[in-house]
This record gives sequence, structure tokens and C-alpha cells, in this order.
Amino acid sequence: MLFLQGCIASCGALLVVAGVSKIYRGVRGATGDTAVRRALRVPLRRWRRAEPAIGGLECAVGVAVWTYPAAGGAAMAAAGAAFCALLGYARVKRVPGGCGCVTWRTSAMSAGQRVSWPDIVRSAVLLGAGLAAAVLRPEAAAVDRAWFGAGLLAGGAVLALLSLTPLRTPVCHRPIWRPARATLRALTGHAVFAAMADAAGPFGPVTRYRRAGCTEEFWFSAAQGPVLFRVRHTSPDGTLAVQASLQPITTKETHEILDGDRGGVRARHSGVR
Repeated sequence: MLFLQGCIASCGALLVVAGVSKIYRGVRGATGDTAVRRALRVPLRRWRRAEPAIGGLECAVGVAVWTYPAAGGAAMAAAGAAFCALLGYARVKRVPGGCGCVTWRTSAMSAGQRVSWPDIVRSAVLLGAGLAAAVLRPEAAAVDRAWFGAGLLAGGAVLALLSLTPLRTPVCHRPIWRPARATLRALTGHAVFAAMADAAGPFGPVTRYRRAGCTEEFWFSAAQGPVLFRVRHTSPDGTLAVQASLQPITTKETHEILDGDRGGVRARHSGVR
């Protein structure tokens, strides 16, 4: 029971950290755009005023989990359910923008980011821990007990793993795991991609891929002709620099994009007469 209490308390501590990050961004004037704001359809100006207040509420719930576990757990379960619904909707609808849950910089919430599965799983953990606290009604945090400390460390380790950003290469800042697919996924959530799709789309599948140094090129078929996107990661947090251009049709070959042996992308081409 003490071990479970420690796990629940670690979720409360995460809420405090997330709330402090929102308050910090609000004080610094660094509140950025997020998929949650877009999913709620709240104007950016109102969101910048509301986000610090949301952060204060998260801090209050996190503290309540430590001091009044039953009531705090019920509030945390409600927050976790709301997070799961919003992030799940943003993921399914491909809403651009990052989660913005535990983020200290605006650049990490750029339109090139997308809500990830770890973000949703982390919210589900908060929901489960909150329900456990509300049902079991444990006592206040027993910080002087060994099993409580073990649960606190174990829960904190799991939440920290779910909050880690993807590992990236030191020079080009490309994701180490499935780099081409990850870049393509980030590109489709970028504002430049959406604007070009409105102007020249709708897009067909990717027809060609090429990498030159730290720059990746993706070719899409479109009604008005091939569209070329040149993409470069500009910082370790995944921010993209994107250039788009409509290209003339100069070849009678099409290129099919396949998964590489290491999760990358390679092209197989066949003639079209």
C-alpha cells in the first residue's frame, strides 16, 4: 500500500512541475501555441491569459494529492481524463502543435510538433493513479517510510521516461529512431505544409525522397504538379525550417517510398509510359 501511495504521489509531483512550467512561461511571456489550444479552439490571446491560471490549478491539485489523497486523487483523475480526451482528439485529427504539458520554452511547442503517444499514456497514468487514490483513500504522504520512497522513485522514473523528448543526432538534430519517417510526420503537421496543401493540394503520397547533408527533401504529387518540401531541423527540440515550391514535371518515372532496413526511407522507381 505504501508503494502504491508513493506512485500516486509521484503523479501529484508531475502535476506540480507541469503547473509551474505553465506559470513560468506566462511570467516570461513565452506562452506558445499548442495542440490543446487548437483542439479547444481558444483564441491565442485568451489562451496566453488562461494558461498560467491552468498551471496554478494543476499545482493545487498536485499538492492536494500529497495532503488529501482521496480528494486530490479524484481531481487528478478528472484532469487525467480531460487530458486523455484532448490529446487523443488532437492526435487522431492531426492537430498541429505539441502537447505543451511539461515545457519551458515556446520553441518546443512549434507547429512542427505533434502530440505523441507517450503524452497520451502519461495522461492515462494520471487518470489511473487518481482513480486508485479516490477508491483506496490512502493516508497523507508518508515521506519517512521506505516503501513510500521506493514507490515515489519508481513512479517518477516511469513519468520521466514518458516525458523525454526523442533522442537526436548532435549535428543535424534528426531523430535517431526512424529519422526519415519522424521528419515526414513532423512535416505534415507544420504550418507551411498546411498552407501549401490549401494552395496546391490535395497531396497524394510521397513520390520521392532525398537527403543532402542535414537537409531532407520530400516530393508530393498534387493536382497542380509535384510539390517539393526541403526540411531541416534547426534545434535539438525538433523545430523545423521548411521551404516549399511547386516543381515542373520533368520525368516519366514515379518513385515509391518504402521503409528502409533501419526505419529510414528509400525509393524504388518504375517507369510509366
